[in-house]
Amino acid sequence: MGITCHWIDNALNIQKHLLAYRCFNDPHTAQNISHLVFLILEEYGLTSKFFSISFDNASANTCSIDELIRICQPSIGGKFFHIRCTCHIFNLCVQDGLRSLETYIKPIRTAIHYLWTHPQVMKQWGRFCKVNGMRAKRFAREVPTRWNSTYKIFLSTFEYKELLCGFFGQVVQSSSLYLFSNQWNICTTICEILKVFSDATDQLSGVYYPTCHLVVTHLCNVAYIFCEHLNSNELPLIECIISMKTKWEKYFLNIPDIFLCAIVLDPRLKLDGLGELLTLYYDSLNPITDTCPSSSMIISSVRHSLTEIYTEYNQKYGSQVATQTQHTTSNIITSRLTKAQNLICDRTKRPRGSSSSNLELENYLTTTFDFSATDEEDTFDILRWWAQKKQVYPILSLMAKEILACPVSTVAMEQAFSIRGNTLDERRSTTRPENLEAQCLLNDWSRAASRTQDQDETNDDEDTEALLEQQLEEEALVNVISQVICILTFYLYLLLSIVISTYLYN
Repeated sequence: MGITCHWIDNALNIQKHLLAYRCFNDPHTAQNISHLVFLILEEYGLTSKFFSISFDNASANTCSIDELIRICQPSIGGKFFHIRCTCHIFNLCVQDGLRSLETYIKPIRTAIHYLWTHPQVMKQWGRFCKVNGMRAKRFAREVPTRWNSTYKIFLSTFEYKELLCGFFGQVVQSSSLYLFSNQWNICTTICEILKVFSDATDQLSGVYYPTCHLVVTHLCNVAYIFCEHLNSNELPLIECIISMKTKWEKYFLNIPDIFLCAIVLDPRLKLDGLGELLTLYYDSLNPITDTCPSSSMIISSVRHSLTEIYTEYNQKYGSQVATQTQHTTSNIITSRLTKAQNLICDRTKRPRGSSSSNLELENYLTTTFDFSATDEEDTFDILRWWAQKKQVYPILSLMAKEILACPVSTVAMEQAFSIRGNTLDERRSTTRPENLEAQCLLNDWSRAASRTQDQDETNDDEDTEALLEQQLEEEALVNVISQVICILTFYLYLLLSIVISTYLYN
């Protein structure tokens, strides 16, 4: 079992550390999972300090949430405690849709797999490309557990579809491997759909920037692409969309509150922007079920949730925040005041952390902020904005640190498992579990210091086309050397024959 911890430090930078990488030999039941998670958190003194937990959709993980809420007692009764991995849900939806298009996808998958598993055929493919004036290309590898590998295969084969059809028809000539250029027609439309999922997965898998407030925007993009292609004239594509949409509504008909609250903490949107996004989302989704929630009810619920968490944070941190604010704003002025004035200032600025007032929250929701033209989607730094408003909204800035730090995917943990694959190999297969954990933690923490934890060490994106060209060049060089050796051998044999003949003649 692996556990990563994500938080926002005092400088409002997102940090991530691998806390544990434990051998988990017990049955993966909800009770065993919650017990091991609690023990690890207890080692670090975090049992009462963490805000939420992100799991994939394994049933045992979901069932362990209730037990973790009971023993850890998170904020507002655990309302924001459980976050399902959004990227995992995307994967489930896409896999359901691709199953209905297996007839169109399987021949292309099989052909690319055949190239990967037959090195000699791959070399023939390289030579075939050169003869036809194309750069030799090695296509993306199929990974059954990753839907985006199918997307990458389609993208990499579009330019070569005619060449692939000719290669398998003229060179391979196998009755089980057949390709026709029209098989890519529906794949073009599929790629338009998969691109939306791919873009969402890439952005929501980030490590060093907040992702929680980005989820609803990507949900709207997916709902819109569903709506756009449901009116297609191609029946298989409609079946694909319906399959995806059915799975989608299972998880995202009711959007989790934490994603909605994160939208409100984006000062460009707040409640009004959330209302517009919800209207766009449900109008585009046009749910199959009749129990579609209304936008007004959702906004009312979000406001209530924000008030709840604000009240709790105000009671917990209000005195401390008020003291810090008083200290930073009055140091210079206090020295110039008379004793009577000091007494009045002390009474008016006395900490009132236990107050249930939510004036700060209401002030934030009703204030219109001015954003420059440069604060576009790609350049706006929400953490920097809250850092600048820390003195104005001290309690809300603490809430923003908690909510925006929540990862919406488990990609960070999957990267830790990839690191394990580089640490544990055939030459180090007998490493003790505690030593393996120590190596993984040391690797992750050293990368945290240089902020390179989002870089994949597995080299999956290696330039395979260059590799194939290198192999072809090496093969050509070997052929030239072989020809030179043959020629030299022939002339040496001829010279030797002349010498022998001359000797015998004399």
